[in-house]
Amino acid sequence: MSQQQKQTKELRIVTRPVITIDSIRNDESKIRLLHIIKHLESISEKALINLVYLLQTEAKVKFKYSFTTIGGIPFSKQLKDDIGILLYLGLVETDAVTRKLKLTSSGLEFLEKNPLNPDELNTLISSIDELKSKVSAIEAEIDLTTKRVRGMRR
Repeated sequence: MSQQQKQTKELRIVTRPVITIDSIRNDESKIRLLHIIKHLESISEKALINLVYLLQTEAKVKFKYSFTTIGGIPFSKQLKDDIGILLYLGLVETDAVTRKLKLTSSGLEFLEKNPLNPDELNTLISSIDELKSKVSAIEAEIDLTTKRVRGMRR
């Protein structure tokens, strides 16, 4: 005789901390991300990850992200999660046509109420301007990819 095993389904509840705009006020890395997006007006997620990597390694701008490079392409799970949080809270949105990140009116209002130290902001902006040329190739690649996909859909 074969014995029947009793199978039960177990419900697991996973708790996650609630993310609010108030929690972002104390997180300078997310505020820096918002300033980067504001300064560039729009940027693809891939280019943003590369730019933050360059800012952290070459310009020595303080971020809390740890990066791994896979095939010469930097990646950070923490940064990807932070981008998701900014999207979730409505401070950043993805443009429907270009698939690039840009600030919402809520994001602009948030930055007005929670500015960075002026010296730190000037350093960040000048570092972005210096490294913008290194990221422009990635932006061009993304633009070509999205144009090709849009052309195929028509």
